[in-house]
Amino acid sequence: MNEPPAPVARAARRIGSAVPSPGPSRAVAFREILADLSRLERVRGGLIVTPDGLVITSALPSESPVEALAALGAALGRELELGADRLGRGEFKSAVFSADDGTVFVGGHSVGFLVLIGDRDVDVASVRTTLGRALDHLRG
Repeated sequence: MNEPPAPVARAARRIGSAVPSPGPSRAVAFREILADLSRLERVRGGLIVTPDGLVITSALPSESPVEALAALGAALGRELELGADRLGRGEFKSAVFSADDGTVFVGGHSVGFLVLIGDRDVDVASVRTTLGRALDHLRG
């Protein structure tokens, strides 16, 4: 295995950053997880957004309003985090919102929020379970 030169490794430890590993980058992992979730039955797509609504990556149909969905996902996620904290319920993990024209799943992770958009008749339990596993992977 190629180790970084000793001064680079020492500097990385001193400033708290990780030494580059041979594994995939976090960005690649985000895209792969989102692509896998977007292939679930009756899931239209999804995106990963920062708490202020900036899009990290998305896998949505071309006609989807990406920026509006990012803003919605971030707003819902922040409110859920604040509400869980105020109620003393611990860390916000995920939530599901259903309407006549679809379903929105929001899950929290260290970078922000993972948002999935599904059809109205999506299998909520199945998607929520798979989303939970994906969030655990992102946290790990």
